Amino acid sequence: MSIPVYIRKEYFRAVTLSDKSAHILEFHYRPQTVDVYEKGLSVFHMQYFLASKTKAEIIEFYLTDFALRGKGYGTECMNEIIDQLGKKGVTLITAPNGYELAPLGYTGPDQYRELIAGFYEKTGFTISGDGDIAMKILD
Repeated sequence: MSIPVYIRKEYFRAVTLSDKSAHILEFHYRPQTVDVYEKGLSVFHMQYFLASKTKAEIIEFYLTDFALRGKGYGTECMNEIIDQLGKKGVTLITAPNGYELAPLGYTGPDQYRELIAGFYEKTGFTISGDGDIAMKILD
């Protein structure tokens, strides 16, 4: 069973990426998904599940264009989504640290897990002792 969280369905946010360039991102919240666009083009997608009113589980997320990786889009989008979930009462977010198969562009699951763990830690998550779950407690 999924718990609905009511976030404004669409809104714009100005962000500055790691290269100091300014961008306007458009966030579209739907039940269990968030899609982010820039100038009408998709840049980020997240699917999540609300296990309770206070616990969210990230199922998957990705930048839609491989060329966008490493520029700060993922960090900005993740931080904004976490902020919005926190404003709605979510206090714990968990996510898998990698998958059985690595996405395209990675040499294998181990390389992907190492890179994704670094991303999670950069956005304030903690990696579990066995390395398979990332979690973040919100204030």
